[in-house]
Amino acid sequence: MSDSRQRVLRLRLTPWLLALSVLSGSSFAAAQQSPLASPQSLAASPRLAYRKGEELAQKKDYAAAMRWYRIAADQGSIEAQVALGHLYRNGQGVQQDFATAMHWYRSAAEQGNSEAQNTVGFFYVNGMGVAQDFAQAMRWLRKAADQGNEVAERNIGMLYLNGLGVPIDRAEAIRWFRKAAAAGDSDSKEALRMLGAT
Repeated sequence: MSDSRQRVLRLRLTPWLLALSVLSGSSFAAAQQSPLASPQSLAASPRLAYRKGEELAQKKDYAAAMRWYRIAADQGSIEAQVALGHLYRNGQGVQQDFATAMHWYRSAAEQGNSEAQNTVGFFYVNGMGVAQDFAQAMRWLRKAADQGNEVAERNIGMLYLNGLGVPIDRAEAIRWFRKAAAAGDSDSKEALRMLGAT
């Protein structure tokens, strides 16, 4: 490799390596104060980018939060993918877009996140960003329920109670509501009360 090419590579790598050394140092606060703590420099740390997104979302600066979440999500952060799904679903910092929300939820769901799995199932139940498909809804809700997600358990109960993609089965609905209620889901407790099955 020629001398001039080596110099070019060194010049390109030096700021990146310096940013890594800053971020691997003491704390996130120190990284925030560094002029190198830009979205590009934090790309090496999806955890820190996600935390920055959370901080901005708490301040309701959703557009800025989205940029940081996107950095973390592109690096594989499941939490950031769920957060992006929420922002697109709710139209916070971006125009509401159920299809894009579904993309991010599905990415997290495929990696085993039960909240995202429940939400993907919910989107299929309601045809949000995808064609309504009760079989797909049940598939994703079961994945979440198998991990103890009480909201998914309640949603499965609702599918059985209303015969959505499955035959109406009051006993099976009550069984799922009881599971969710035992985990503390207040809506399931109310459903059981209304069904006279407390």
